[in-house]
Amino acid sequence: MVARLVLGVILTAAVLTACGAGAGSQPFHSATPAASTPAGAVAGSAAAGSTAACAQQFHAWQNGSAHSAISNFDAAQQALADESSSGEPALIAAAMNILGQRAAALASFPVPACADPNGYFAALLSRIGTVTGEIGPDATLTILQQAINQLDSVFSLESDFTAEVKQTTGS
Repeated sequence: MVARLVLGVILTAAVLTACGAGAGSQPFHSATPAASTPAGAVAGSAAAGSTAACAQQFHAWQNGSAHSAISNFDAAQQALADESSSGEPALIAAAMNILGQRAAALASFPVPACADPNGYFAALLSRIGTVTGEIGPDATLTILQQAINQLDSVFSLESDFTAEVKQTTGS
């Protein structure tokens, strides 16, 4: 039911904080690991340097430009969790629509490409936006359940994103 969606998007928030709250005061740079690695560097040290640079970019994104959008997305997730326990379709539908809006806002702050080279986070937010955008204010619990069933792909995307960020940032 709605709890599955709530679990999926809450897991997304966990991913955003799983890499720690590094002090990223540098602005976001969209350099790829290859572009930030000196041409003559030894492969092992280049990979370590690239991972460190990527971690720094990810933390700068997480704690800088995207911070407010992440907080708003987290609040929308909590609101959906709260409303889902009400059993009121109109409240759940409204919370789902707000979550979709917040997902769209967060999507305007893309994760640094080095941390998410396969674009899992953007795909996850897009999927949430697509499904929640189909929910009208008069949605029944059956329609809400169908929307939740469509969000099954969010779970695999969240897992893929988590693994990718851990690998690319060394966290």
